[in-house]
Formats: sequence, C-alpha cells, structure tokens
Amino acid sequence: MTMPLEAQFQELSRAVARSRAAIAQGAFVNLDGLDAEVARLTAAARAAPAQTRAALIAALSGLIEELDRLAVDLQRQHDAALAQQAASAYARDPASA
Repeated sequence: MTMPLEAQFQELSRAVARSRAAIAQGAFVNLDGLDAEVARLTAAARAAPAQTRAALIAALSGLIEELDRLAVDLQRQHDAALAQQAASAYARDPASA
C-alpha cells in the first residue's frame, strides 16, 4: 500500500533532517536522488484533489524549511573544508618545500 502523499512529504523531511544531523557530526552525505524525489512529490501534489491541498501545503512548507536548513549546513560544511584545506597549505614547513 502506498503511503499518503502528506506522509511522503513528512518522511522526506525526516530524511533531510537525518542528513543534517549527519553533517553536524562531520559526515559527508549522499544526496543522490533527492532532487528527483522532491520533483516527484511536488508533481503529485499539483495533481492532488483540491480538498487535500491545504494539508499538502503544510507538509511541503515543512520540507522547504528543512531543505533550506540543509543548504545552509552544506554551505557551512563546504566552507569549513575549504578553510581546513587552506590552513593545511599554509601550515607546511617552508624549509621542506
């Protein structure tokens, strides 16, 4: 049995939150398929009956907030990796170069 669309949005939000938690722990996460899943769910929401749209809008809003937070976390992780790389480059002993 297929999960209701609202629940699918909520499950995807939880998956994004788990990715954010992993990033906070220093892990790199694989986001392959995330964009396709978001596209699939939003297309299904557009085709949903009018009486279900209010609940779907709320679930979609939650997903958007989670994705926005993920983008911030990924940028922060990227910036930290670049800073670490730069610090390593400048920390090399010039006498050994």
